[in-house]
Amino acid sequence: MDLSSLNKEQLEAVQATEGAVLVLAGAGSGKTRVLTYRIAYLIKEKEVNPYRILAITFTNKATNEMKEHLTNMLGEGSGVWVSTFHSLCARILRYDAEKLGYDKNYTIYSDADSERVIKRIVQNKHIQKEGFESKVAYHIGNAKTYLFSPEEYRKECGDRDAMLICDVYEAYEEELRAANAMDYDDLLIKTYELFTEFPDVLKKYADRFRYIHIDEYQDTSRLQYKIAAMLSSVHGNLFVVGDEDQSIYGWRGADISNILDFRKDFPDAKVIKLEQNYRSTTNILNAANAVISHNSERFEKKLWSEGDKGVRVETYSAQDDREEAEFVARQISNMIRERRMSPSDFAILVRLNALTKKIEEKLRYFRIPYKMYGGFKFYERKEVKSLLAYFRALVNPRDNDAFLRIINTPKRGIGDSVTDELSLLASERGVSVSDVLFGDPIALGLSEKSAKKLRVFKELFDKLAAARGEKGLADFAEYVASEAGFFLAYSGDKEEDLSHRENLNQLIGEIAEFEKANQGATLEEYLQSVALISDTDEIQTDEYVTVSTVHSVKGLEFNVVFVTGLEENVFPSQSYGKSSSEIEEERRVMYVAMTRAKRRLYLTSARSRFMYGRTNYNARSRFLNEADEAISPKQRIGASAPKPLVQSSPKIGYSAPEQPKRSEEEYRRSFGVGAKTAGNKGAHDFKLGDKVLHPRYGVGRIIQITGDNASIAFDGLGIKQFNMKIAPFKKA
Repeated sequence: MDLSSLNKEQLEAVQATEGAVLVLAGAGSGKTRVLTYRIAYLIKEKEVNPYRILAITFTNKATNEMKEHLTNMLGEGSGVWVSTFHSLCARILRYDAEKLGYDKNYTIYSDADSERVIKRIVQNKHIQKEGFESKVAYHIGNAKTYLFSPEEYRKECGDRDAMLICDVYEAYEEELRAANAMDYDDLLIKTYELFTEFPDVLKKYADRFRYIHIDEYQDTSRLQYKIAAMLSSVHGNLFVVGDEDQSIYGWRGADISNILDFRKDFPDAKVIKLEQNYRSTTNILNAANAVISHNSERFEKKLWSEGDKGVRVETYSAQDDREEAEFVARQISNMIRERRMSPSDFAILVRLNALTKKIEEKLRYFRIPYKMYGGFKFYERKEVKSLLAYFRALVNPRDNDAFLRIINTPKRGIGDSVTDELSLLASERGVSVSDVLFGDPIALGLSEKSAKKLRVFKELFDKLAAARGEKGLADFAEYVASEAGFFLAYSGDKEEDLSHRENLNQLIGEIAEFEKANQGATLEEYLQSVALISDTDEIQTDEYVTVSTVHSVKGLEFNVVFVTGLEENVFPSQSYGKSSSEIEEERRVMYVAMTRAKRRLYLTSARSRFMYGRTNYNARSRFLNEADEAISPKQRIGASAPKPLVQSSPKIGYSAPEQPKRSEEEYRRSFGVGAKTAGNKGAHDFKLGDKVLHPRYGVGRIIQITGDNASIAFDGLGIKQFNMKIAPFKKA
C-alpha cells in the first residue's frame, strides 16, 4: 500500500478514520481507490479487525472489483464484508427472517416475477382496464418507497382507481407472504422492520460493524439511509462517497437530499472534495463543467486534470436522425480503420431506447459489431428464467410463481385451464400451489382430470428433489435441464433452437464458474446472486461498440463517446420539464453521459426525428447550448450554416482534412463491402436458405427465388425483394 501514490485530498480521506465523513468525489476522481485504500489503511495501520468493517456498493460488478482490489492489497480472504445494499439485507434476512414469519429459504422476486404475480391477481379479480397492471406495479413501488401498507396507501393514493389498486396491492402482499417470497423493495423494508422490532438484532450488527463505508451515496434511497444510520448508531463511523452531480436515479427512489443534507444529519461530519480527474481530457471536463454549473442543487466544485488538453469536443447538427446515425457510424468506422482503434473503445449513448433503431441500421451497414444494452437481458430470456424457476421451486416449495411457470415448461400437455384451476384453488384455500400438488389434490377440490395430468409433473419434481443433494451445482443444473426436457424441446436445427440451447449451456457454464469461485456454495446462494444482478453487471465491452441508455453505463468509461439525440423533448426528455428539480436531474444525466468519455466526445442532434410513428421537429437541446460556453464556434461542425433540404452524406470529420467526395461504390469498397457490380450472375449464384450479406441491410436469409429475383428476410427489417443480378450481395 503506497500512500505516496495518492493526491493530497485522497490521502486526507484515507486517513480520516473516525466519525462521519463525506467525500464529494467528482467523476473519474479515483473514489474506488480511496475506498479500498481506506479499508486497507484501517486494517494495516490502525490494526482494525476486518470482521468489523462493512463496505456497501451499488452493483455486483463494483462489489467484485472492490473485493479484487482488497485481495491484491491484503491477500486472499480479507474478511471485509463487501456487498450491495440489497445483498447486505438479503444476507441479514437469511439469518433472521424467521423472526418476521419467513422461512430462511425465501425467494427473491425480480421485477418480471412481480409483474407476473400482479397480472395473475388482476386476471383473477376480472379487472379489465387498459394499462392497469403497469399502473398497479408503479403504485406498489411508490407505496413501498414510503413504507405505506395497502391500508395506509388507500388514504394517500390520489389515483381515481385507488381502491382497485390497493385491493391488488393487498392481494399481492398476501401472495408473496404465502409464497415465502420478497421483492426487491421488501429486502430493504423487512430489514428495516427487523431492526425496528428486534433491537437485539440491530445491536448485533451495529456492534459488529465499527466502520461503515458507502459508495455512490447520491443514489441511496431514504430507506437505505435509515438502515445505514441504524448500523452506525453504536460507533458513529460512517464514511460515504458520492457525487450529487451524478444523482440520476430519482425515478428509482434515490433521494439526493441524503447527500445534500449530510451535514445537517451529521453536524460534526468532515467534508472532503475530490476534484482532480484522472479519466477525461481538459476539453471534455470544461464542457461537462459548463453544463452542470447550471444546476443549483449541488456543492460548488469543478473537475480539472493535469493531463493534456486533448482534442476538441465536437457537436454535429444533422438534418434528420438518419443523417445523424450515419455521421456517428462513419466516424467510428474511420477511427477503427485509420487509427487502428477497437470497437470496444466506443460508446453511443441515448436518453431513450426508442432512439437506437437508425443507429443500429447504420452500424450494420458499416459492418461494425455492436451490442445493445438496456433492452432484453440474459436472465430474462424465457428458457433461462424457466430453468431458474425449477431451482426456485426446489429451494422454496411455497413459491407459487415458480411452480406455475414450470408445470408445463417445456410443454407436457398441461394446458392453461389446468394451471388456472390449480392457481385459483390454491388462492381460495389460502395454501400454496405445492400444497395442492403434493397433498391430496382431489380432496382439496381439484378435478380428477386435472389431477391426472399433474401426476406426471409431480413424479418429475420428486425425482429432481431426490437428486438435489447428490450432485454439485453445475451437474445438478445440467441434470434438471435434461430430465425436465429442455434439451429435447430445443433439439431442432432452427436458429432459435440453437440460440435456446446456447443460452442454457451458458447458464450452466456460469453456474460452474460460480461454484468454482464459491466453494461449498448452495443453490440458495446462487439464486440470491442471480436475483440481485443489476443492469450494469450484464454489460460486456469486449470487441463491440456499446449502444446504451445513459443510465445503464453509469460507472463505465470509454475512449470515445457519442451522446446523441440532443434535442428538447428528447434529451431532456419530454416527460420532464414540469419543475426545476426534474430538469436538474436530466442535466445530471447529461453530465454523466459526457464524463464517460476519456479521449473524445461528440455531441449530436437532428433537426427532425422520427419517433413513435411520426416525425418530430424539436429545438436544439439546452444542454448543447450550455456546453457551447466551453466550446468555441470553430469547434462545432454542421452547426452554423443552414443545410439544404437534400444533401449528400456528411463529410468525414474527426479533425482530419476534408475528404474528396466519393461515389457510393467507392464508399462500399473503402468499408470492405462488395461494389454494386459484384459480378453476380443472378439468383443462380445462390440457393434457397443461403445467408447473404447486403451492405445496407446486413445479414439476411433467402426465402424465395423466382428467376433472377429473390425474397430475403432480414432480422428486424422484414422481407425485401431484389434482382440478384444487380444487387450488391455476397454470401455471408
